[in-house]
Amino acid sequence: MNTVDTSGTGSVVRRAAPSGVGGLGVVGSVVCAASMIGVGVGVGVGGAAAATGMAAMSGTGPGAPGGALGVLLRIGPILLVVSALLVTAAFALSRRRVAAIPAALAGAVLYAGMYSQPDLTVMNAAIAAGYLTWAGLYLWVRRTPTHRTQNTPGE
Repeated sequence: MNTVDTSGTGSVVRRAAPSGVGGLGVVGSVVCAASMIGVGVGVGVGGAAAATGMAAMSGTGPGAPGGALGVLLRIGPILLVVSALLVTAAFALSRRRVAAIPAALAGAVLYAGMYSQPDLTVMNAAIAAGYLTWAGLYLWVRRTPTHRTQNTPGE
């Protein structure tokens, strides 16, 4: 008995898995970036922390935001690392696996921009560079033609 899947559902799952993994990674990193930018401009931060600029970015200490924003700031570094790994994994599962290398580098740029320096301008530039790189890689991978063999009549 032949048990070949002719419905094509296996190929749909193989194509959908990287998109789902990458989508989760992008959502997590956007939440992280939005919380960092929000605190950087003084959203949800008391006057003392807002006056010191990036002092509240760690999510701890006096003047740090509470509630959901405070939680996001405390778990932000881990959230961003996991998100960047998910996006990198999605590119590694794509047709152009080499795209995973610049995707990982873009994740490192995002992390360094958000957590390794105190300048808002550098943070915003790093966020823009990271997301533009991921978007460019996504478009590059999507444009890749599939290499399918074609059956020609008479063969």
